[in-house]
Amino acid sequence: MTTIYDVSRLAGVSAKTVSRVLNEPDKVKIHTREQVLAAMKQLDYSPNASARQLRLGGASSLGLLLEDPSSGYQSRFHQALLTACMEAGKHITVELFEGVKPDWESRVDRFLNEGRVRDLILLPTLCDFEPLKAHLRKRDARAVLIAPSIFDPHFPSVVMDDRAAARQIIEHLFSLGHKRIGHISGHPDHSASILRRQGIFEAYDAAGRQRPGPDLFVAGDFMFKKGIEAAEALLSLPEPPTAIFAANDETAAAVSMVAHKRGLSIPADLSVVGFDDAPIASAVWPALTTIAQPYLDMSRRVVQSLDDWDANFPGGTAATYMTRHDLVLRDSTGPAPK
Repeated sequence: MTTIYDVSRLAGVSAKTVSRVLNEPDKVKIHTREQVLAAMKQLDYSPNASARQLRLGGASSLGLLLEDPSSGYQSRFHQALLTACMEAGKHITVELFEGVKPDWESRVDRFLNEGRVRDLILLPTLCDFEPLKAHLRKRDARAVLIAPSIFDPHFPSVVMDDRAAARQIIEHLFSLGHKRIGHISGHPDHSASILRRQGIFEAYDAAGRQRPGPDLFVAGDFMFKKGIEAAEALLSLPEPPTAIFAANDETAAAVSMVAHKRGLSIPADLSVVGFDDAPIASAVWPALTTIAQPYLDMSRRVVQSLDDWDANFPGGTAATYMTRHDLVLRDSTGPAPK
């Protein structure tokens, strides 16, 4: 599927400029407009934004529901979505979703009506909240799900390869000589937790090593406090791990704090790996080796999926789009202690 970003690359302009050519052509210089139109013709790009606006009754903003704006994960996506919308010449309206209260449906309705919102973006855990998705279908609203645990045929989703990322982390630790590796997982019901465990096992299987025992897996629920408890449990084992892979950077930071309290040196005595590349990853000492989630790439795909809605259902059910990640090597990992 050709996207607005493909057009912008071929024309040598920003995605925002392409959007202006589509929506406000009089505000774009003639030469630039001709470049963009030529690129659209060459790529056979046929936007359907105008028809979409008519079908949606004049809706003008994308809507984002946040459960915990203070969390590193949600705040990073919020920032990336703002950038993606700015590039595409769109606006985003944000609302706090304060859990399942008796009037949550009416609050969502007010958000849709007063914010002129028909296209929504749902982050975990709202992307798995079935009553909300059913309510949106009833309202004929559209939504793109980011990293859902459950496939939904009605809404396209944008994900990263958690299993491959976890395998890459373990293989990195293997290359440093680590044999006993602990894992602090996220919420047990979330697909990321399940996929990352599979990735860990894949790394062990591919290396011909025996899989780690259950004592090396502790739930941290993506929370700093739980991360402290999990780190204490792992480092109190009769034979503690020489490396710990945490579900996110917040729990990895908790591991670092516990290790320092115990007088352990990172990475000389213990290597620590996080996930997400949140601001805390480079703020703690030593800075965390981590997986950089492709927040901006995922956000651009979300915006494009909403813009070209019909292309999301090639076989009658919603598509799932996979984006790439990066392993960021910093000072928190090193050779296994002898």
